[in-house]
Amino acid sequence: MSRNTEEPGDGLFAALAHGARRQILRYLRDKDYVRAGDIGAALGIGPSTLSGHLKVLRQAGLVETRRRATEVQYRLQMSLLDEAIVALAELRRPQRAEPGATAGSGSTAGSRTANQKGKP
Repeated sequence: MSRNTEEPGDGLFAALAHGARRQILRYLRDKDYVRAGDIGAALGIGPSTLSGHLKVLRQAGLVETRRRATEVQYRLQMSLLDEAIVALAELRRPQRAEPGATAGSGSTAGSRTANQKGKP
């Protein structure tokens, strides 16, 4: 997908993959609009590095911003996280068997298990 057609949340899982970004999200979890400098000071993240992480989180739709005079403040955007949790939970849900399917039909798992039983 090109950068011009990306929608908020397209980089959600990539944004969550980095430990420092998850740390930022945990820090923002119980707070309302926090200055970037306060986030960096609390977490020990330098301004340049923090700016890059906040940009990724903002582009992924995980944080929202507001400008107050010369400072930018950040807050966690929970709705996208909630959607991600639902999407991940759906991946864990077992698939339903199709009507008329019998146990083991269309699966090679049983034959692999049987073939492996005799091996050390």
